Amino acid sequence: MNITEEQLSKIFELASMENKLSSKEITEADITEALIEIERKLYSFSSEIKIDSLEDKKILIADDLELSIYQLSTVLKKIGITPVVARHKEEAISELNKVRFDCVIFDLFIPGSSDGIDLIKAAVEKRKENNSYFKIIVISGTDDESLIDLCYESGADFYIQKDKDWHSKLIKYISTSFKTDTNIAFTRYIINNNIVSYIVKRFNDSKVFDTIVKNVNSSIYTGLKNILFDMKEITTFDVDNAYIFADIYKLCAENGGIFVLVNPSLNVKEALSFAYLEDIIPYSNSIEDAVALISEKQKTVSPQ
Repeated sequence: MNITEEQLSKIFELASMENKLSSKEITEADITEALIEIERKLYSFSSEIKIDSLEDKKILIADDLELSIYQLSTVLKKIGITPVVARHKEEAISELNKVRFDCVIFDLFIPGSSDGIDLIKAAVEKRKENNSYFKIIVISGTDDESLIDLCYESGADFYIQKDKDWHSKLIKYISTSFKTDTNIAFTRYIINNNIVSYIVKRFNDSKVFDTIVKNVNSSIYTGLKNILFDMKEITTFDVDNAYIFADIYKLCAENGGIFVLVNPSLNVKEALSFAYLEDIIPYSNSIEDAVALISEKQKTVSPQ
């Protein structure tokens, strides 16, 4: 993808790495570092947000800026959704005619506000035509109240201004719209810049395991290499599922991190013993103890 100077500037601004722009030559490694930092920031907002199993939800993104598409796609993939992307009004309308979406996200200026309003109206018509209801979300950097009012008057369900919290607002709205408590696999929250905790809600099928492992991979990729699994809500546990603990332990260890189980039940401890993991994977009775354990272990292995 070709990156313009304006987009490059925006990338480093979003990554809080504006100092790189003063360098005589920006390397591919600099850009990669910036994108990883953006990814890290995008992920940090999900603190204390319940993550549902949403892989079957269909969402359309309509935006004409590649950077915005990247940001939106990254945010949605974190909750298991791979969106359909349209880069102009006509393409978006074409997709609306082909797919029954659960939600659409339109940039208001695509490229002009009139195009965004046209898309909202087209989506409203499609809802009537299909006798179905899907959410219409509009995202824009403008704070023009008349334009925002026009979005709602045209049929938008939610308007998000692109401020520092727009990612959080988007995920909260989508998660609430699709919320099905029986599908909640875990709650994820960030403790500090290298520790993330998962309060595990379900641990009983391959879909849940796959979702958790993918999410842990994303955490580690963004620098959150120390993983806590709070198992206080898991009272029964099949010993055959202990391999998931081994997989996550390996992921952490390979990246210089530590995996700790918190509040494991007797069943979980028996599963660790059955899989010969009781002396490998540490566990604690509280998040505070787990954080202290990680801190102590990392002091031990740190070079003198």
